[in-house]
Amino acid sequence: MKKLKNNVENLNLLIKNGKIQEAFEKYYDEGVIIQVNGNPGIVGKEKNRKREMIFLQEIEKLNNAEIKSVTFGGNDDNVSMTEWAINIENKKGEQKIIYRVNVQHWKEDRIINEKLYFCGDQNF
Repeated sequence: MKKLKNNVENLNLLIKNGKIQEAFEKYYDEGVIIQVNGNPGIVGKEKNRKREMIFLQEIEKLNNAEIKSVTFGGNDDNVSMTEWAINIENKKGEQKIIYRVNVQHWKEDRIINEKLYFCGDQNF
């Protein structure tokens, strides 16, 4: 469990510092499956990298990324959940706070499955 907590802390620190792509490359498995709000999962790091780039293109500035809570568990002590409040600004100067929870299943220091749950309207 200590190794998992360390990985999650390091991953979250990269994200808080706006190093989202670096975090993705370091901690996500090549075959990762990412599911957003109950939609069908997207399989593979390459396809998920493209999905993330579309989202990141809308963002001009990360004002703040606040972690509200982090939990650990799972049958094999391989699950982490992080609750976020992310304050971003788009290219028009409009600000928005995105509330989301990441549920991550880990294997050998990499995320193999992630579910993202967003609260409220996430579009600018």
